[in-house]
Amino acid sequence: MYSDRQLKLGTGVRNNFSHIIQPIYIIAESPLRLYKNTSLYIDTKKSIIKENNSLKKKVLVQSGIIQQIPPLKAENKRLKKLLSSSSSIDTSKILIAELIKVNLSPFSNKVIINKGSSNNLFLGQSVVDSFGVLGVISEINKNFSVATLITDPGHAILAVNARTNKRIVLSGTGDNRKLKAEYISLNEDIKEGDILITSGLDNIFPGGYNIGEISVIKKKLNQDFLSVEVSPSSALSSNREVMLLW
Repeated sequence: MYSDRQLKLGTGVRNNFSHIIQPIYIIAESPLRLYKNTSLYIDTKKSIIKENNSLKKKVLVQSGIIQQIPPLKAENKRLKKLLSSSSSIDTSKILIAELIKVNLSPFSNKVIINKGSSNNLFLGQSVVDSFGVLGVISEINKNFSVATLITDPGHAILAVNARTNKRIVLSGTGDNRKLKAEYISLNEDIKEGDILITSGLDNIFPGGYNIGEISVIKKKLNQDFLSVEVSPSSALSSNREVMLLW
């Protein structure tokens, strides 16, 4: 050992043997290296899976938010129309109400709104939307009310032909897509496309509001009057907000 230390006789031998022993070290270390690589792979995979699940949740949430955008835009558009319409109304007070229930059966065309006696509503109060006349308040409770639409079979309204200034009686048909004009003589000056507005003479609706447009005119045999149908201006079947007039 002393000679080897002083003369370094074994250095060359050890250097030569190190090349032979190195693979043994590598083989001996391989299980630990494999374990470390496997652990890293598993941890990385778990991290990727977790991140992927998190991204999926975010995409799902974002998808839900995106789906809400079109209805919000539509609602914003409706409210703008209501505000625009209300700015031209000559009344001392206007109240916007929301529909909470709609009944459009052939025998009864009514809607329920979220305003009632606590909001000082009264029977016979006019209800309109951004397009025209909708109906009248027919029943009042504390926090909600019932509005009878102009298309209800029991409802009638006095209209004026905006082109000829002639008065026309309109009645509901039970179909929210049409009204019926009553007692139109065979020689009456009336055309399809004529606009009908409120007369203001029936003590129900103020004058000048759109009611609808004449859509069908028919002459029936052995009948003294024309058969006339009117398409309502108001969005009777798709409203979500309406205006109450004082």
